Amino acid sequence: MALPLDLPVGDNELHFMETKFLPFPESKEILIIRERPSLSSECTAELSAAIHTCLINAYGRLQFIEENKVVYLPKLLSETSIKSGHSIELSCAEVSPLDSGGGSAVLATCWVELNEHFCPCRYFGAIFRISATLHIEMTSKVETSAPVAYCTLVEKVTGGAEHRYWINYESGKCVTVYELKQASDELVIMEDPSSVFPEITLDGFPGTVIRSSRISSEKLEWNAVGFDTGRVFLSVFDAETKKVKRKQIKFSGPVSVVEFVPYLAFRTPRISESEGPDPLPCYEERFLVVSSTLGPVAIWKCVYENDELSWNNEFVLSQSEQFDTITSTCIINGNIAIGTYCGKILFYSSPYDLLCHEIASMTQVHAPIVNMKVLDHKTLCVLSTAGLHTVTRSET
Repeated sequence: MALPLDLPVGDNELHFMETKFLPFPESKEILIIRERPSLSSECTAELSAAIHTCLINAYGRLQFIEENKVVYLPKLLSETSIKSGHSIELSCAEVSPLDSGGGSAVLATCWVELNEHFCPCRYFGAIFRISATLHIEMTSKVETSAPVAYCTLVEKVTGGAEHRYWINYESGKCVTVYELKQASDELVIMEDPSSVFPEITLDGFPGTVIRSSRISSEKLEWNAVGFDTGRVFLSVFDAETKKVKRKQIKFSGPVSVVEFVPYLAFRTPRISESEGPDPLPCYEERFLVVSSTLGPVAIWKCVYENDELSWNNEFVLSQSEQFDTITSTCIINGNIAIGTYCGKILFYSSPYDLLCHEIASMTQVHAPIVNMKVLDHKTLCVLSTAGLHTVTRSET
């Protein structure tokens, strides 16, 4: 049961309030289509402009919020062979940025087929193209051998060219990676995912991946994945030495929060920035927000130094475990927002403020929170079991 709202809250100028609500029953995913950022840019903290906000429910009903347009994705799947009494449901989805020059975006989806007893009997994935005019068409479909609860689209420069990859975390199995050929929309499975993503390649998964976060710098590729079994794997790949280092930890309860803070805490200066001809040893710090559903939410400092990876629990976000199950998090304008099943959103100041870990602000929506996404520097899109809540930072 949630505690009352009269707990002490830090004296801070963070004030958020719900400004809009859109009913959307059986909500599953919230997706924000943005302008394509520059892949050559080292700044990962700045958000590119949002173009469209989309909601998808468990049965594949997709709604573009700003345009109030609805598309029923199962009609585009060409599933003509489904037996009588069977049904399909969406398990996860991800969307790419909009191609430059008024091009299209890619919508990646994973599905499960249920038999007449509502037991899973088949798993598959489908890729859709979303045009600038919001026309949607399916371009590829693949069968999977296990359920996929989490997937992601990654764009990466390899061999001097830009490539788009679709990463599927199959339950209890190793990761499956597809390359999406941009010219033909063909999906090509990668026989050796470690050749492109060595930091996420494991021999086997200790459960189902339900959360993931990745971030990169000039030298390092960081990746963290959270499992329904309570495990968190942290990996880092050094592009110069080609080495991968990993750490893992076990929590009580499924992992509901794994999120890198999108600001580089500290790094070794580039050769051009350092004095003398010899490069400095690679050193980099990152902050990672981690929690199980039971809480509390903690900030971990991840350090890569002299080809070694370490991480330490830097501090705990005060009272974060006292408001029902923790479901999600996001970083908005340097501050941490924590979503809970009771509908409360807890706001904390920047993780770099090592002296203040108290709740800086709190707001309430009227339904359990499923997920949250940052729309811009002062606006959160909060998906609950009832629909979409727009939560905005007050100027006063």
